[in-house]
Amino acid sequence: MTDIATAHLHGHPSTTRPKLDQSFGIGPLLLFGGLLAAGILYTAYSLYSDTSRANVGTTTLLPFLLLGVALLVALAFEFVNGFHDTANAVATVIYTHSLPAHFAVVWSGCWNFLGVLTSTGAVAFGIVSLLPVELILQVGSAAGFVAGAPRAARPACRPDAKPSR
Repeated sequence: MTDIATAHLHGHPSTTRPKLDQSFGIGPLLLFGGLLAAGILYTAYSLYSDTSRANVGTTTLLPFLLLGVALLVALAFEFVNGFHDTANAVATVIYTHSLPAHFAVVWSGCWNFLGVLTSTGAVAFGIVSLLPVELILQVGSAAGFVAGAPRAARPACRPDAKPSR
């Protein structure tokens, strides 16, 4: 065991180093692109079917654009956070050569993805429970969204009131 630990100290590199300079080829890139396109199409279909079932007339596409930007920002954060999680989780496994580097990273990614799919949302509900009840109740009304807007820019909140121009 000591000759394994001291092999790096005496300048003798390990003979079973991972080959990280190999390219993947076209197959995995096509698979990734296909999964990404399928996810985008599923999201678009879900938004369309939900709005059509709710009988909500869309007058502008700005909310959908903002929703898309918010989803992209959240996915970008998760993507970068996944790099950090994977690096921390598999550093020892790769360094000790317990698993090949590519397999260890894919293994960690699969478990991270499975964790997202099986999470219960307890953390999100815990954060929402810390918000004041008045804030949660006002968000559903028209006044909750534009509370900080100037008086002239606010929409009429009463059904019988006419909008000011």
